[in-house]
Amino acid sequence: MNGLPEGMRGVKRVYDEIHGYIELTKPEIDIVDTPTFQRLRYIKQLASAWYVYPGATHTRFSHSLGVMHIMGIMATKLYREGYIYSKDDVQLLRIVALLHDVGHTPFSHAIEPYYSSVNPPLTHEELTKLIVLRDPYIRSAIEDNGFDPWSVVAILEGRHREPLFNQLLSGDLDVDRMDYLLRDALHTGVTYGAIDVHRIIATITVDREGSLAVAEKGLEALENFYLARLHMYRAVYYHKSIVGYELLVRIIYEKLMESYRDNVLASRLATVQGVRKLVEEGKIFFWHDSWFLGLMVEALEDPSVDNEVKELIRAFLFRRGYKVIVDYSRFSDDELEEDDEEVMKLRILSDKLRRYVGGDRSNVMVFIDDIPIITVEEAIRVAMDDGSSISAYNHPRSLIKFMPRRFHVKRLYVLSSVHRKALQFTKLMQV
Repeated sequence: MNGLPEGMRGVKRVYDEIHGYIELTKPEIDIVDTPTFQRLRYIKQLASAWYVYPGATHTRFSHSLGVMHIMGIMATKLYREGYIYSKDDVQLLRIVALLHDVGHTPFSHAIEPYYSSVNPPLTHEELTKLIVLRDPYIRSAIEDNGFDPWSVVAILEGRHREPLFNQLLSGDLDVDRMDYLLRDALHTGVTYGAIDVHRIIATITVDREGSLAVAEKGLEALENFYLARLHMYRAVYYHKSIVGYELLVRIIYEKLMESYRDNVLASRLATVQGVRKLVEEGKIFFWHDSWFLGLMVEALEDPSVDNEVKELIRAFLFRRGYKVIVDYSRFSDDELEEDDEEVMKLRILSDKLRRYVGGDRSNVMVFIDDIPIITVEEAIRVAMDDGSSISAYNHPRSLIKFMPRRFHVKRLYVLSSVHRKALQFTKLMQV
């Protein structure tokens, strides 16, 4: 499927393992060729998932091209049907899709909490906004091609004056999810994460209120989309070992940023202010997975780095990460309560286990998360023959209403080095 309307000319084609040939226009090539965007070649889409699924080495770079391609197909379809009014808007939407992940940190979501836990927080969404507005390479590439960086940011933040533009990028059925479900399923080999993106796009429409919707004949493809999300959350994104290695990366990063100031770049990246300054100077391009892996290797040979930090680095590099010792994870229709009985039990258990195994506090970790699978209020709408629409969750023939709404992850992890001792503890406590 071509992602360009008639009259828009692609000047380069890139072959993608998911979508085949992807055409790029001049504004897109100018963005892709910047050092800042090329950084995404060195950031894996699924952080350390390749420790579990060896094929999961695909990058944010290929994903960003794929999201742009799907956005082009969707926007071109809606342009031909009269819901998007100009080719410039199609190009704008493709630029936004191309840049939607440009602010991801090394190892993606694994180290983001280091920056999002400070005040004011710097999430990857905020970093994307900062790069679009302040990175000299990206901003120039946008402006030199006649587009406004603030319009890009408005769509990224879901506050563009055209609600349809926001829904295409950040709705419950958006171009980002369409690409990463397909791409992640292929590279992990988790085939039940696959979706029928062609059928979804063919049945996409706009209801009389101007909201994105799927025609009734696309209901089965929509159900499969939600099922794929459910399976991928359980089998890949929150796989117990993958989460364990992401926890390990997060702890190593925090400890190195707090104590390892001999490395010039690390000393600047230790604060949000330092990250912002690097963006403004156009020097963010070497902050990626390979840099951090190199920093870990460098720290191993540095006598000033604490031995406990070195042990954590060795645990990561030699695949001796965290193991689950207790797992209460389950699907639910309700939000996870702060005073959840099992969560409280895990926290009490973790304190006792830390005293039992001894050593650094990072030997024992509690991981809690509450992941929305289906948000009833935000569920994609199904268009009826009369132009009205109904939430897919409430459609009388939909299976979506029978799916769990949330996935509660409640786990107690221990490092491999203390796993045997921790097992002894659980037997003593009759856990």
